Amino acid sequence: MNRTTTRLFTLALTLGIGSLLRPAVAQTTYVPAAVTGYTADVIANGQGSVISSTTNTVDRGNSDVRWCFADSTFRTPAGLRPTRALPPSGFFRSITTPGLTYQMGPSAGNNSLRIDGAGSGTLTLTNPQPCSEVMVLATEGNGSTAPKTFTVTFTDGTNQVFPSIVVPDWFGGSITPAILVGSRVNRGNNPVDGIDNPITDPRIYEVRLNLVVANYSKSVQSVSVSKTSTDPVLNIMGISLGSNCLGVPVGGTATASPASVCPSQPVVLGLTGATVSGGITYQWQASTDGGTTFTDIAGATTNPYTVRPTVTTQYRARLTCRLQSTNSAAVTATVLPNTAAVSYVAQGAAATFCQSGTAPVLVATPAGGRFSSTTGLAIDAATGTINLATSTVGTYTVTYTIPTPCPATGTTTVTIAPPATVLSYTCPPFYKNGPNAVPTITPATGSRFSAPTGLSIDAATGFVNLAASTVGTYTITYTTANGCVSTSRFEVGKERIIPNVITPNGDGLNDVLFVPIPRYSNLPITPSLDNFHFQVFNRWGRRVYNSHDQSDTWTAAEASGGMYYYLLEYTNCAGVRESYKSWLEVVK
Repeated sequence: MNRTTTRLFTLALTLGIGSLLRPAVAQTTYVPAAVTGYTADVIANGQGSVISSTTNTVDRGNSDVRWCFADSTFRTPAGLRPTRALPPSGFFRSITTPGLTYQMGPSAGNNSLRIDGAGSGTLTLTNPQPCSEVMVLATEGNGSTAPKTFTVTFTDGTNQVFPSIVVPDWFGGSITPAILVGSRVNRGNNPVDGIDNPITDPRIYEVRLNLVVANYSKSVQSVSVSKTSTDPVLNIMGISLGSNCLGVPVGGTATASPASVCPSQPVVLGLTGATVSGGITYQWQASTDGGTTFTDIAGATTNPYTVRPTVTTQYRARLTCRLQSTNSAAVTATVLPNTAAVSYVAQGAAATFCQSGTAPVLVATPAGGRFSSTTGLAIDAATGTINLATSTVGTYTVTYTIPTPCPATGTTTVTIAPPATVLSYTCPPFYKNGPNAVPTITPATGSRFSAPTGLSIDAATGFVNLAASTVGTYTITYTTANGCVSTSRFEVGKERIIPNVITPNGDGLNDVLFVPIPRYSNLPITPSLDNFHFQVFNRWGRRVYNSHDQSDTWTAAEASGGMYYYLLEYTNCAGVRESYKSWLEVVK
């Protein structure tokens, strides 16, 4: 029979070819299963004719051209042998799936569950065991796209059916097989002919039967196959069991290296203590709300995986193996600040300071930075404290710089304002019966005066209405528009009146008129007054006493008792000429 060309153009649409093409993943453990149930010997071996060492062919063929496999021990009676052949042991490694091995039946005995035309057959495992996938070694002669039905039966009597499985023809395929045999031998009427060793054919394929998760724990008892079409000839030549993810994978704990980074720097995510298996898929997830909500990271499906967080984020991996999933414990990747902030006042307040004392930093984050400013501002580079007294009046920008681990800079503006003018009042002491007390300074625009309750003060001018004030001691505060403050102690005394009766009788009480200075006129307690002049007149207008010395006293020694008048004149401490006159009675 001539080489058959396999029709594969529709195979990719079927489940069988989907299972056939899908490569197994690394780290899946495969074990060849010892089975019974082979019905034909299709592998020639030893010295002699093909007919003498086989019972049937791989394909159907005809009386003259019918083909078998051969192992490397086969020799025709003429001594011919194939240059490539099956291993005599029947054991080989799949060239499609890493780690997958098969143990075929013996070359000298039945080695194929052969189904020619419609029919069915079963291979029974001599050592039933659980698995996640059943790998069937199969090929067809006289190939077609007719589907087959495979059934995996478990020791508990249940089964899993795989319909519509297509097994490719042993010649002319484009699908990578489990083994490329590379030769075939003729079992027809001319057994000497047919030593055929192309480099691409014939082939034996593997069919993957993936079990559902519910069947992972069950032991496989047998594998059956049935077909309804007359063509092709189906050969089942081995079974291996793959074990991978038979249980829920262990998620382990996510790791992050490094655990702390600057924004957008790389962090390598990994897993420790997790199940390691080639059948596991990974999906990394992220949470920026403290682990309350995790969302998938697009494309993050490898382990390890590199992320570039911009904010502190928790990461975990979802491990899935054949529909069974679990989550790893999360790890936090801390994103260090790359912004800095500096402030000398509470948020929203104007950073204006008077030119006295010091101003410490209120806020400087993160810690560990250095402070700087332009010339004129006396600032401590380590602490940021401003020496206001030695700074020059003006507005400055203070810069706060963080060099590591994430370089950052913060700035703020501070203004150094001149101190308030020293506050004082003209010509103390002050008495309730005196005139308004006037500050010695001219108030600047926007400045205000204030004092505790009891002192009647004009907030704009600073004038104190003594008559409307209560006797007592107060602190007057003068505040400029920049917030600079000057204070002054202010005392309001009781009314002060010059005595109008003296009794010069030597008893030490009211014997003399002593410096009759009207204190209510805001004269200093101590001398001296400019242009001081004190005169006393009798009731007829004759002057009886005249003095320019404010320390003198009038004793009325030469005066008789009666009514007198006095006149006091002086220039006060404000440079204003004042005069005061009143009456006085001398009692003798």
